[in-house]
Amino acid sequence: MATASIKLIKKFLTDNFKPLFTDNELGALGNLGNTSDDLIKQFGSLPSYEVTGDEIREALSGKFRAMDAYKQNAPPFQSAYTGLVQDPLKDFSMTAQVGAIQPSPTLATDASMLAGKTIVPIVGDRTSRDVIITGIGGKKFENPVRTFGGIQFMDDGAQGWASMMDTMKKFNDKLDTVEQMGGKPVGMTTSMGEQGGDFSLDTANLLIESLKVSGLTKTKLNEISKAIKNTVKTVKPKGKEPYQIQPFAKVPNINNMDEFAKYFRELPGSVRGQLVKRFDSADLQNIGSPNVGQLRIAQTNPGLLAEDWLGMGARFVDLDPKQGVLPSKHTSYDSQVMKVPDAETYTFGTGIPNTIMLRKFNQARRDANKYGQFKPTPFDQRSLQMNTPVEVVDQQLIDEASKYLEIKRNIGDREAYEYAQKLIPAT
Repeated sequence: MATASIKLIKKFLTDNFKPLFTDNELGALGNLGNTSDDLIKQFGSLPSYEVTGDEIREALSGKFRAMDAYKQNAPPFQSAYTGLVQDPLKDFSMTAQVGAIQPSPTLATDASMLAGKTIVPIVGDRTSRDVIITGIGGKKFENPVRTFGGIQFMDDGAQGWASMMDTMKKFNDKLDTVEQMGGKPVGMTTSMGEQGGDFSLDTANLLIESLKVSGLTKTKLNEISKAIKNTVKTVKPKGKEPYQIQPFAKVPNINNMDEFAKYFRELPGSVRGQLVKRFDSADLQNIGSPNVGQLRIAQTNPGLLAEDWLGMGARFVDLDPKQGVLPSKHTSYDSQVMKVPDAETYTFGTGIPNTIMLRKFNQARRDANKYGQFKPTPFDQRSLQMNTPVEVVDQQLIDEASKYLEIKRNIGDREAYEYAQKLIPAT
C-alpha cells in the first residue's frame, strides 16, 4: 500500500475516530473534501480500515455518561445496542472503506454564537456517513453497505436536514414561524437512542448482507421466516379496545433473498424498524440470526457510540425556511430543508443535556408533571419529535451551556454532569 494511502487512513482514523482516543470530540471528518472518485483517482482504491470490539471497549471504557450520574453500576454503553442480555462488542470486528471525507464543522468552545437565535431541535439517529462497510464479524459482504445518515449529513454542502416529506413540511413550517416572529432558527441535532437508526435503509441492507453470508441452512432460514411471519403485535389505540395484528404476514421466505430484500427495503420506515427489532429477539438469535447489536454498532458514528440520549449540539447550523422543502439525495428520506446560504456548521464537540438547551420547555413539562427531568424518558423524546418545541436563546442559556462546556473541557465529564444536575435536580 502506498505511503500516502497509509497516511490518509491514519488521518481518517485520527479524525473520525477521535473519540476513541481523546475525550469530548464527536467524530468530525478531516478537511480534505475528497469524494470517492477523488480518493480512487489519488490512491488507486478507497482506503480500508478495521475496528475491533476490544479497541472500542478499551478506548471508551473510562467514559462517564449522564446515566452514570444518576444510576449506580449502570450497564456499559454497548448494552443499549441490543434488546438482549449480551455484549455486542464480544467478537465484534468491522472492515470498512473511507467513502468520502467531508469538511469538518467548526468547534464551538462556548455558546456565545447562539446569541439572538432560536434553537429548533432536530431529533436524529447516530448513524455514520460515507463509511462503506465491507464486512462484520470476520464475514465479508457480497455487496458492501454505504452509510448515508446521521449528523454528518449537515456537513455536506448546502443541505441542512432530511426526513420524509410530511415531517419536513411541518419542520419547515416551524422554521418559518420562528422567522415570522423575528427569530433566527438554528437547527440543533438531538441524539436519539442507540437503536434509533433501525428505520434506515442502511440497517436493512446490513441485515440483508449479513443473512447472505450467515451460513444458515435452508431449514434455519425457513424457521426464521416462519417466526417473522407469525409475529403478533398488540395495538392499543387511545380510548379503544386493544387488538392484535400480524405486521409481517406478507414477508417472503428468506431463502428467496431477492424477494425478501425487496420487501424489507420497501417497508415504511417505522415498520422496517420493527422488523429489525424482531431480528434482535431471543428466538431468532437462538436460531442463528445475525447479531443485530453488532450491526447497530457498525453503522454508528464512532463519536456517538457512548453519547448521551437526547444530548444536544453534535451539530448545529442556521436553517433557511424560505428555500422550502426540496428533494433529498438521502437514501432513507425523500425531502430536506436547507442551510442559510454560506452558513457555517458548528459542533460543541460533545452533547449538552437538553435540560440546559431547552430549559423553558422542560420546565413547562415539569410544571405539568410531564417529565422533563435530567434523566430523559421515552415520553421526552416523543414530545420533542411530535411537537418540535423551540427555545429562544437568552443569556441564561448561553451562560449555563458555556459553563457546562468549560467544566467538561477543563475538569471532567462527571463534574459537568453534576453541574447540570444541580441546575435541574434529578428524580
